[in-house]
Amino acid sequence: MLRAFAAVPRVLTPLALIAAALGLAIPSSTLAAHSDLLLALLVLATALGISFADLSRLRDHAREVAILSLLPLPVLAGAAWLLGRPFAPVVRDGLLAVGLSSSEVAAVGLVALAGADATIALGAVTGSLIVAALAGPLAIGLLAGVSVHGSAAHLLGRFALVVLLPLLAGVALRSSSALQPRLAGADAEREGLAALTVAVLVYAALSGTQGAHHLGAAALASLAFLGVSGCLAELWRRARSGRASAVPGALAIVMRDFAVAAALATQAFGARAGAVPGVYGVLMLVAGTLIVGRLSRGRRRT
Repeated sequence: MLRAFAAVPRVLTPLALIAAALGLAIPSSTLAAHSDLLLALLVLATALGISFADLSRLRDHAREVAILSLLPLPVLAGAAWLLGRPFAPVVRDGLLAVGLSSSEVAAVGLVALAGADATIALGAVTGSLIVAALAGPLAIGLLAGVSVHGSAAHLLGRFALVVLLPLLAGVALRSSSALQPRLAGADAEREGLAALTVAVLVYAALSGTQGAHHLGAAALASLAFLGVSGCLAELWRRARSGRASAVPGALAIVMRDFAVAAALATQAFGARAGAVPGVYGVLMLVAGTLIVGRLSRGRRRT
């Protein structure tokens, strides 16, 4: 049974598209409400392939992680503010929250599926979440003239539950001398579980957009934002070509955490603004799987 998971990464892109179609046809509000559990499972599946020795090598990439933690947020927040000008206030506000969000937690799993160094992506996610939690509410106040209360504590608490706990559990198991050989022998199945979890995340994200207004405008604004963040990610990839941080950095830039964005949007502007991060989340996850599918095919050919 577990061996069947090993084939999942090879069909990740069509699987994500099928999940998106199912999210439109038969949405699940229950799954949408518990997407954090899926993210925690994805982090755990990824962490089972990372040891404490791997994490210690983050010191070699401290400069790249610092840049990925600090630079994308002001650039993408400015881009979101500009791109949102032609749209209705509910779309404009939701898009601003996306620009002020951190790197997507799911990017860590997708980086691992692409065969790149997931620890660098993990460092970027951690650093950018702290920056977004502290600067996001203040930036929304400056750019949109509204205040957000309690966001930092809420976002950091979510990070501890969704990322830190499953990360520590997975890394501890991987570092165990008794379990390490067995876990190493099941790496293909572990990657398959991570890929399947990403597909279910697409389904949950699209399920969460049901009944939302301005879906067409939200999709157009999200695509425009993805275009800008994709260009920034490609600039990073080319500048770091041949280095370990090229792919992790690119995915950490292009994928922004739609759950963090939804929390910022709903606390600042109300529930209707939270629909835009949901639509963005679907498009972002599908785009991420397309990128990983392309990278994985290139890796297999090599």
